[in-house]
Amino acid sequence: VLELLMKEMGKLSSELQCGLKIPSCMGSYVKKSTLDIISSDAGFDLREVLHDLSKKGFMDDVDDHFRFCHDRIEQAAYDLMSSEERKERHVRVGLTLCTQIVSGNESDEMLFTAMNQINRGGAHLLLDANLRSTMASLNLRAGKRCTAMSDFVSAQKFYESGISFLNSDHWEDQYELSIELFEAMVDVACTLNDGEH
Repeated sequence: VLELLMKEMGKLSSELQCGLKIPSCMGSYVKKSTLDIISSDAGFDLREVLHDLSKKGFMDDVDDHFRFCHDRIEQAAYDLMSSEERKERHVRVGLTLCTQIVSGNESDEMLFTAMNQINRGGAHLLLDANLRSTMASLNLRAGKRCTAMSDFVSAQKFYESGISFLNSDHWEDQYELSIELFEAMVDVACTLNDGEH
């Protein structure tokens, strides 16, 4: 089934294929407001493209979001990309969403979505030390918000990712941030460990 779907997707224009790939990185659905932000990086109107894809039976246009008609379609769209292309796409989407955080339009949902995307791509794709430091700080922020909501498993993932974004000389150049991330990581690990007993 996946091979057949991928073959059909391969016949689509590059814009429509890209329109499948981007939401496949987001999960089973993507909000239209998020698409509007990502469109700036994609170079075309993702809403229009996904509307066209909904006419072709790949997506459903539902109220404030688009969703894949079936999880196999989502998987086939994701499989159109190589592993490295997926990671790069996750980082690009996450960085584009970060523009909303920096411009002050931050919500918990936007922060979590942006950081999850960047973290799925991985710290190795960001070479700029300042950008890595910003991602470490944003992961710390996301982790603290999860901790405040008692979502310790998600908090732990954000703290781990934040640590992975620290620069190699972080104990010298990012001492305060390093201490905060490692202490938060230890605290949440202890909380999770206590919950297992």
